[in-house]
Amino acid sequence: MTVDTFRTIAQSAATKSDSTLWRTIIDTLPIAVYLTDAEGRLTYFNSAAATLSGRAPELSVDKWCVTWKLFLPDGTPLPHDQCPMAIALRGEKVPEGVECIAERPDGTQFWFTPYPTVLRDEDGRIAGGVNLLVDITARKLAEIATERAQRLLSAIVDSSDDAIISKNLNSIITSWNKSAERLFGYTSEEVIGKPINLLIPSDRQDEEPSIIGRLMRGERVDHFETVRRRKNGTLVDISLTISPIRDSSGRVVGASKIARDITKGKRAEAEILRANRDLEHFAFAASHDLQEPLRTITIYSELLGTRHAGKLDEQAIEYLHYVRNAATRMGTLVSDLLSYAQVSKLEESEELTDANEALARAIECLSHTIAENEARVSSESLPAVTMHRTHLQQLFQNLVGNALKYRKKDLAPEVHISAEQQAGRWIFTVRDNGIGISQQYKEYVFGIFKRLHTSSEYAGTGIGLATCRRIVDQYQGEIWVESEPGEGSIFRFAIPDGA
Repeated sequence: MTVDTFRTIAQSAATKSDSTLWRTIIDTLPIAVYLTDAEGRLTYFNSAAATLSGRAPELSVDKWCVTWKLFLPDGTPLPHDQCPMAIALRGEKVPEGVECIAERPDGTQFWFTPYPTVLRDEDGRIAGGVNLLVDITARKLAEIATERAQRLLSAIVDSSDDAIISKNLNSIITSWNKSAERLFGYTSEEVIGKPINLLIPSDRQDEEPSIIGRLMRGERVDHFETVRRRKNGTLVDISLTISPIRDSSGRVVGASKIARDITKGKRAEAEILRANRDLEHFAFAASHDLQEPLRTITIYSELLGTRHAGKLDEQAIEYLHYVRNAATRMGTLVSDLLSYAQVSKLEESEELTDANEALARAIECLSHTIAENEARVSSESLPAVTMHRTHLQQLFQNLVGNALKYRKKDLAPEVHISAEQQAGRWIFTVRDNGIGISQQYKEYVFGIFKRLHTSSEYAGTGIGLATCRRIVDQYQGEIWVESEPGEGSIFRFAIPDGA
């Protein structure tokens, strides 16, 4: 039944001459009802009124309302003589849908809407009143929770560095929070109701129909990199994530768009590409310009040592030895630097490379070193990965070569290679029984030219592991080491499955 129905029943029962009958009728109503005389003193209340108010009012003493304390919606105390029932008894009109807060004696509160009606005698004079209190607590708490959630969401959106925009299927902007204003320079008043095309450069106008088409099919657009125009005419690189907005029936009615400024990232990317090109040019130039004089130094130092050995004292021979060693190390350094620079020159392969074959080639290249060190290199069955064969071979050759180089002096090297699939990627492991690495250097060793030992202790240029990281980074993977001094090392590199 509606509130008006309950109101009619209560008003009708209150005017009947048979008091026992109307009290019985009112007591059965599941809604709080009470009666007053013309001065507002309570003359009757039903059990629902006592339950709602949390008290049993004192008849002929309590006035105007069954509640203990009253408040306006903003929390301001409301005197009982100003409550809706008191206003009605004064002959004044009470607006429909008034909302109030009441407090029970135990301190709990509830929201209600009163429906006061005056009762008149045969001469039309106010003889009393009947009031219905409708409990709206559940609805108000839900409204308050929703409002708080909306305020929180609004605060999150406004504080976000990403521009959040809504539009309808006609590409008309329907919402525009503070982050969009910061990114594009337009205020909400300037753009709401305007087409989204005002942000799109003329040479990219065809992007919007394509995006709308995808949204109409219920698709989400993720990380779409493009360019948009600010109010001042400058262009900004952005990444768009666009989701369809659906109505209650599931029909697509609009779109929510998140625009992220990627200008700094694009600039950094361009700087990295430029640095890579500079490095490649330097490496190629160094390879060409330095190798020839280094060979000359090596050849003539050897000729000097062999043809004039009888004329040279021991110190001079020792000096020639230093010259030849330095030239050899320089040649190796130039060669390694060239290999490091050439990593990015190889285009990423879309074909699968058998890791077993790549490892076999790496071991073949290291066969002399393996035999010289009486090393044992073993492996398990390895997978095929989407990776350039040369890159995978370089990884194995550098990591296995590293294990052979940093061996314990009194122990034959043992190296074992394996792989396992985890969370959508292949993790390769190269395990050795060498001298190990302190964990404080686990990142340091992957830096270019970073060495933990002198060249007299262990030969090398400090570029091998840097090359490994450079290769793995190119495939959006990662490489790391687990080791302790004297306990050997476990190098692992992860490549996305289907990279």
